[in-house]
Amino acid sequence: MKPAFKQLLQIGIIVKDVDASVKLFEEEFGMGPWEVSVMSNQGHLADLKIDGQPFDGEVSKMAFLRRFGMEFELIQPIGDTPYKKWLEEHGPGIHHIAVVTEDAYDDVLAKYKEKTGKEPWIRGQAMNNLMDFSYLDLRDQLGLIVECYRNIAPGRPALDYDPQK
Repeated sequence: MKPAFKQLLQIGIIVKDVDASVKLFEEEFGMGPWEVSVMSNQGHLADLKIDGQPFDGEVSKMAFLRRFGMEFELIQPIGDTPYKKWLEEHGPGIHHIAVVTEDAYDDVLAKYKEKTGKEPWIRGQAMNNLMDFSYLDLRDQLGLIVECYRNIAPGRPALDYDPQK
């Protein structure tokens, strides 16, 4: 069987306050600098879908740090989204891991739908004309949420990582 997941890309962590979390990581653990932004359905996420439905508005305030050959993503929920529901139900903590699927992306999504009867929980297509991504809720099967990426720009990485950092 050909492996569906090619590379661990990211650990996504839900936080109450991105700015306070960034400050803690930088001052207490020497991990920084972080790139902070607000995710909405504008620009490269204009086609964002949550639970299969188009989403309108701000989703979250996010911070990104590339270290250890992967990305740390801090997510502070803003809008009425699964991130907000997660924070209310579980509190802050690890929310998902992200993996690269490359050629197996469509197969992974088809198998997910076949086994669960569900569409991806959150989905974005052609993000920055570099990648597609989908959140698969595999908590019942694997005990975690998996975010799958597919690089759609040959010769350019979906997310550019320097393994030395």
